[in-house]
Amino acid sequence: MTNSAPAPSLDFTINAEQVNDITKAIIKEELEVNNAIAALKPEEQTYENVIPRLIHLENTLSGKIQLVGSLSQISPDAAVREASVAAEKEYEEFSIEQTMRHDLYVVIQGVIDRADRSKLSAEEDRLLTKTERSYRRNGLHLPEEKRNEFKDLRKRLSEVCIEFMKNWSRENSTVKFTKEELEGMDDDFLGGLATEEEDGVKKYVLTMKYPDVRPVLKLCKNENTRKTHVTAFDSRNRENIVLLEEAIQLRRKCAKILGYKSHADYVLEVKMAKSVEAVRNFVDDLAKRLHEPGLKDIEKLKQIKQNEKAARGEEFDGTFNPWDTSYYERILLEKEYSVDQEEIKKYFSLETTIQKMLEIYEKVLGLKFVKVPADKAVVWHPDVQLFECWDAVEDKSFSGYMYLDLFPRDSKYPHAACFPLQPSYLADDGTRVAPIAAMVANFTKPTADKPSLLKHDEVVTLFHELGHVMHHLCGRTRFARFHGTAVEGDFVEAPSQMLENWCYDSKSLKYLSAHFETGEPISDEIIDRIIKAKNVIAALLNLRQLFFGIFDMEIHTSEDDNLDTTKIYNTLREKISLVKAPEGSCGQASFGHLMGGYDSGYYGYMWSKVFSSDMFFTKFEADTLSAETGYSYRKCILEKGGSKDGMDLLVDFLGREPSSDAFMREDIGVQ
Repeated sequence: MTNSAPAPSLDFTINAEQVNDITKAIIKEELEVNNAIAALKPEEQTYENVIPRLIHLENTLSGKIQLVGSLSQISPDAAVREASVAAEKEYEEFSIEQTMRHDLYVVIQGVIDRADRSKLSAEEDRLLTKTERSYRRNGLHLPEEKRNEFKDLRKRLSEVCIEFMKNWSRENSTVKFTKEELEGMDDDFLGGLATEEEDGVKKYVLTMKYPDVRPVLKLCKNENTRKTHVTAFDSRNRENIVLLEEAIQLRRKCAKILGYKSHADYVLEVKMAKSVEAVRNFVDDLAKRLHEPGLKDIEKLKQIKQNEKAARGEEFDGTFNPWDTSYYERILLEKEYSVDQEEIKKYFSLETTIQKMLEIYEKVLGLKFVKVPADKAVVWHPDVQLFECWDAVEDKSFSGYMYLDLFPRDSKYPHAACFPLQPSYLADDGTRVAPIAAMVANFTKPTADKPSLLKHDEVVTLFHELGHVMHHLCGRTRFARFHGTAVEGDFVEAPSQMLENWCYDSKSLKYLSAHFETGEPISDEIIDRIIKAKNVIAALLNLRQLFFGIFDMEIHTSEDDNLDTTKIYNTLREKISLVKAPEGSCGQASFGHLMGGYDSGYYGYMWSKVFSSDMFFTKFEADTLSAETGYSYRKCILEKGGSKDGMDLLVDFLGREPSSDAFMREDIGVQ
């Protein structure tokens, strides 16, 4: 193995002024190339004069674009964060303008039309196909009058979506309860709430935010309180109904102008599923197969409800409602599975878990990780760790850099995610530019006398997000455009979801765990409980996800000009999820995914989950630490990125068409 890795190609110590300068330089370079291509004389409009220049531009600028955009989420410097937000906005506006340039389209489309595809590599051919398709999807092939109409519709659609999301994020309605009505809620929870006096009675004020809603639905013993809170929660943002319904009409008009049957057909063209029919078959098949197991889940929870009502001396009316699911699921978990997260935490200290996790990735994927000493690593915050990644199987070459930024701090990205910072590609001289990715999370910080300890679901999160990082580090495409996680939107989660299965595998859990004081591995009994609890009321919970996906498809394939989304939402909710919506509610008005980029795409959560189960249980279940299977997975799935269709990659790896059998058997418990 070579001893020295190249220096990271991105500099995270840049200041706000440099962020601004880099952005200006990116825009200047891109504009110069675009202008030069648009100005070519007809005889100069050749493949060699156009396509390699565009590829070079995209390859060399994509890392810089990622860098200036990511700093808003990770930099500890407020001025840098502000500059990054401004940079992203400026580049986004510039980009939209460039993709709509008709003069550029005419030249590039002409070159694509004349290209001899037989002489191109598979990746070059795919690049041309994708470029051509994005022009068509932007309406550039339309006559000027239609182009302008399309542009106006899209502008209005953007305004409507922004308005919807603004209402959604600023929503501030509340409900008020007395202490008696909040029976079951502990003093810590109550102490964090605002209070008001009403007719001499102290009332607690609860918002529609998750930290208020979820604990009440899970713990509050007063059914009427849960009912009131969930009804208010599902009735919020009523003003968004008209915005959603306008957006659906605008999307349909845009799709029709471009020649698509529906908005869903337009969206799915670039997804792994490809067609409305494929998605319909998928969701309908799952809904059918989950229906009976879902009814059994409800019967099980109803039985618990009946017993609990009797113990409380209350009448049981035989119903099961949306404010019952979380509450009785908790009782079921406590009674039958006694999974104690506080106990589990002691076996998963962050440093040890990461070290063991990387060892699993090394073994399975044929990689080698080397931590860069803190005094040698150029990072954006002292908490950040840097690792080199090397190939350990083929040519022992340097594979890229991984940054871990794992603890909370002010104004940092609040969730867990992989930030792909530098895509890999082949440079003009044939050398490979190494990829760089960061995993960003917010785990509890260690203290002087106690390490950071992870609950089991945090171990799952860690494995999942590191899975995205591996997708990035193992990518081996020619062009930056297809690198790593640049796959279809309904396939991007599948490789990471597959890796979550290691967290429910007894051999892997034993390997990952070590009590932070004694070093003892976790007991078989606790492992058994973790694995058994995984699928508790799985059918019911998955039917809820399916309902969202089916509703999304329904409204985006409808031809009805007077769509009543409330009626469709509430009817489908009862039919698919088996639980009736609260009286008078309008859950779709706060369904942010529909206006935040997941329109006609919500099915993708279940789609990728089903395929991830198929991959794991077909290939890895027999031996989760098999280097042979892992290497095949690295070659067939991770290396290829988006250079082939996701379905083709899946078939290559599985050796057959994918199926939902493993998901039903292993994730739902239905043979």
